[in-house]
Amino acid sequence: MYISYGISVGIVLTVGVMLYYLANDPPVWVYLSVVAGIIITLTPLLFRYARILMLYFFAGVTYNSRFSKQLHDS
Repeated sequence: MYISYGISVGIVLTVGVMLYYLANDPPVWVYLSVVAGIIITLTPLLFRYARILMLYFFAGVTYNSRFSKQLHDS
């Protein structure tokens, strides 16, 4: 959850700064609707990549091509 929250905050800040400079500081409702739309659309990807990053960094899960070859050979 913490990793997903961090990624979401990064997206919100990036989109907010882009809207500020590219749309010449639009009204607040534009910020809210655009950011909410993007975050809601990307939520499945955010959770998936957050889970992958958490497993990779904290659980010691690594890719081993030898196991992949054994799986395909049998």
